[in-house]
Amino acid sequence: MNLREKQMQMTKELIKEAALGLFCTQGIERTDMAQIAGQAGVSRRTLYLHYKDKEDLAAKLYVDNLERMFGRLLFDFDFARPVPSLEKILDQYLALKDHHEALIYYDAIFGVYYSTLSKDPAELPDFKRAMEVWYSRYINLETAAVAPEYQKKWLDLLQKSTHLYFMYLQKAVILSHQRGGSVTEEDRAADRQFKDFIMAGVRAT
Repeated sequence: MNLREKQMQMTKELIKEAALGLFCTQGIERTDMAQIAGQAGVSRRTLYLHYKDKEDLAAKLYVDNLERMFGRLLFDFDFARPVPSLEKILDQYLALKDHHEALIYYDAIFGVYYSTLSKDPAELPDFKRAMEVWYSRYINLETAAVAPEYQKKWLDLLQKSTHLYFMYLQKAVILSHQRGGSVTEEDRAADRQFKDFIMAGVRAT
């Protein structure tokens, strides 16, 4: 990557960070491109060089966030150490909420925003491309040298446990925003307790 490409990438990251902050604080519908450009410290011309409109930016941000939340985390699973491996993944979700709560919140509000446009995120070209990459990673898990019954059991537990915990964390983040964004020690304790509840069920299988 040459210097110009690095600068362009840095600019795109600044834009996405600014957009994420504005979308999460005032809503996607109430945010316009001029506000995003101002928050990112770039001209509107520069902004439109990277994204054709707000919908395009919102959609690309959604897919990027999915990659950070799902595309990278779920494929650290190790059939040789299934229980600690699964718990490590749930801990990564918890760390994501603690340090990048906006990603989880944005996943929720983008779904609402896109439904108002009568559109389905699954039809986004970037989403489809990302799914192809994630599927190829998932196939690698399925090629592990373990018994089919053992493999099916743990892949099912992986999918159900991570989905359940993410839905719980997303609801917790939404409730936190409704309260003004404050997160208490009781909230954090409840997050850990729910993770322990899931892991207790996993260990009991």
